[in-house]
Amino acid sequence: MKRPSVILAISFLSLLLVAVIVGPWFFTQGYEQNVEQTLLSPTWAHLFGTDSLGRDLFARVLLGARVSLTVGVVCAILTFLIGLVYGAVAGWFEGGTDRVMMRFCDIVMAIPSFILVAVLCLSVQVILPIQDPQWAALVGLCVGISFTHWINLARVTRGMVIETKRKPFVEAAISIGGNSAHIIARHILPNIVSSLLVLVAMQIPTNILYESFMSFIGIGVHPPYTSWGILVSEGWKTLSSFPHLILFPSLILFLTVWSFHILIDFAREQRHRSE
Repeated sequence: MKRPSVILAISFLSLLLVAVIVGPWFFTQGYEQNVEQTLLSPTWAHLFGTDSLGRDLFARVLLGARVSLTVGVVCAILTFLIGLVYGAVAGWFEGGTDRVMMRFCDIVMAIPSFILVAVLCLSVQVILPIQDPQWAALVGLCVGISFTHWINLARVTRGMVIETKRKPFVEAAISIGGNSAHIIARHILPNIVSSLLVLVAMQIPTNILYESFMSFIGIGVHPPYTSWGILVSEGWKTLSSFPHLILFPSLILFLTVWSFHILIDFAREQRHRSE
């Protein structure tokens, strides 16, 4: 691992995770409003400056990172589970079941993903009896993003299951009377999961961007709670007068997504070399 970009990506994500975990213990006052310190430029006391309510922007970026990273990882896991099960069932049974399931995927893919995410997100927030608006928004985002980003994973899983089920060890398991669930869980999935993990990892930066965009337009998390999308939205309103309010959240968002892509590409190259 001699490439500088990989070292920078690992270093940045490591520092970000540490800062997100320990941040609340070091920036307890940074989340509080202070009308005497509104819209300050970056200084050593406030590395990213302060917002319109006098809150430390660096502390708010770390607080927003918790929401954005959580949504990114949780949605990737849910996408993986949905796509894996759906694709495995379609690939194993083939025939009419496969055709119906794939046509459903075509219908979902025909709907603009942004509209589908927005509808699912708002519907979940209304339907679920969650009193806390922050948790309702987070659950809505996770459901909306997950149920619109599993199609590609399901298609790849289906193709790999169809290919694997024709191998001798699977045919041997079928010949001795193994049931479908046992064969899929014991013989097929262990042979394809490692190949799917790269696709799952690629979903994390995509989900982070989706969460930021949804919060930016006001469908995701709402103030006084925060995420990177909300910070960018707030900074956009004062772009000409106080550019630091949008510059720093956007920069951290960019570096996070860039770091994930660098590490994913590196992992994919290492996997190809090992094969």
